[in-house]
Amino acid sequence: MNIDIDIELTILLIMLISMFCIAYWYARSRIKRNSLLPLKVDGDPYLKEVATFKIKTDKTVTAAVRQHEQELEQRYENDAEHLQRKERLSQFARITDLDKALIVIWEEIEHYPLWLKRDDSDKWNKLNLQDINGSNKEDTYSVEFSYNSQQFRITEKTQSETGELKSILTLFEDNVEVFAIECSINAIDEETNHICQQICAFKERGNWPKILLELYGRIRIEKGKSADEMKYFRVNEFKSRFEG
Repeated sequence: MNIDIDIELTILLIMLISMFCIAYWYARSRIKRNSLLPLKVDGDPYLKEVATFKIKTDKTVTAAVRQHEQELEQRYENDAEHLQRKERLSQFARITDLDKALIVIWEEIEHYPLWLKRDDSDKWNKLNLQDINGSNKEDTYSVEFSYNSQQFRITEKTQSETGELKSILTLFEDNVEVFAIECSINAIDEETNHICQQICAFKERGNWPKILLELYGRIRIEKGKSADEMKYFRVNEFKSRFEG
């Protein structure tokens, strides 16, 4: 019994000594770091004055930034719920690929109005859209169409900032804005690729999310089929050129 007590006391003593050593080392290291600057400038009044001014400036900056943050928190206290809603809906749009869906659909249909004059409209209108119409006004181009007895419109407003081409893609359902994203545009040869930068609008109403995902799914299926057809298109040639 006494042996067990002695062992416990020994372990406790070792733990206390370890804690003391750690605390002593931490305190010494902080004192050393904090004393580096004074040690270097104590003998030089000019450098000491600059160092003191630096500390004063840092405190002023920290206080000013914190005060501004508090003012904003008070000013937009009632808007906190709206900011949280924006973050929640933006995250949902990205997780469910609604931003990608709008981009892919737009890149698919933006030329539809020009292709209406072609005789093979049944071939290129793979989405079976109805009442297709396009319009161009200043820096905004739009395509209207009907799908499942509903009227939709997608507009693209382009803008150039510091040499970078950007655009706002907006979806309207029954003439009401329901979804919008800001994109950067990369031009490769004759094709343009849109990359979503942020969600600008998201309305929790209507059927537009399901319509976007449905059309997006149909385009993905067609692209998958085309890729498979291309893979097997020259299979006979591959047979003669790739032999085991």
